[in-house]
Amino acid sequence: MTGANSLLLKAAPFLFILTWASGFPITRFGLEYTEPFTLLWIRSAIVVVLVGIYALIVRVPWPDKREIAHIAVVGVTLQCLYLGAMFSALDEGISQGVAALVAGMQPLFTAAVVGFTLGERVTRTQWAGFALGFAGLFIVLSERLGIGAATTAGFIFSGLTPIFITAASLYQKKYCANSDLRIVMIVQQTAAGICNFGIAMAVESGDIAWGAEVIFVWAWLVVILTIGATNMLYLMLRHGEASRVSSLFYLTPPTAVFLGWVSYGETMGLVAMGGFLVAVAGVFLVTRTPKEA
Repeated sequence: MTGANSLLLKAAPFLFILTWASGFPITRFGLEYTEPFTLLWIRSAIVVVLVGIYALIVRVPWPDKREIAHIAVVGVTLQCLYLGAMFSALDEGISQGVAALVAGMQPLFTAAVVGFTLGERVTRTQWAGFALGFAGLFIVLSERLGIGAATTAGFIFSGLTPIFITAASLYQKKYCANSDLRIVMIVQQTAAGICNFGIAMAVESGDIAWGAEVIFVWAWLVVILTIGATNMLYLMLRHGEASRVSSLFYLTPPTAVFLGWVSYGETMGLVAMGGFLVAVAGVFLVTRTPKEA
């Protein structure tokens, strides 16, 4: 690798976690100018146009219809249901840190699902992490339920996020784990864009406060998050960083808390912060790679 590429690979974990966590404040900022599903379907349309033009230029080979259908299912579940629930939770006043923490319970949900339904072995350490993670989450929410402007609907939307992302992750792992990333972005965003557009037309006004601010939000969501962060993730996986990638997600909730404090002055009490750390520790126990005997 060249010196520049080597430097990029070394910086990728730090850039990834920062850009990934930046989705929370940038989304909340965007929701000041339009509604959740309107924000999402326009984002999807921009991604499809940009990546679609690139795919035509370089003549990306397309998979068969069966694989395209599987990718579309993941797209609807991940890019419409999961992100729709996340954006709606933030729109209903859920703090960035709590939203990130609840969504970060995905490894715990996965451990429960594979243990009970797929017959995969879950170790005692992982079960301990499972219990620890949900105990920490309960502590955080027990304090946050009575704080701030968050609504009941916001907590319901937030609670749906780990369910949707778990379903999408398991489905993608089983049916389209090796699909071309460029095709994945085009198909997922097309399917999700149609879904998000339909929901937006049904339940939202479609109003957009046009200006430099909302254009900046879409540019960030498309270039920094959808294209940039996703490709950094694949870059790390491609160069042998797979064992470390999962550990980066432990840093998403605390980074979101920090960005929430910087961007909107969001704070947590000592009890909630203690529960926060307990929950992150639980996720670490569930996802850590055990040492070989």
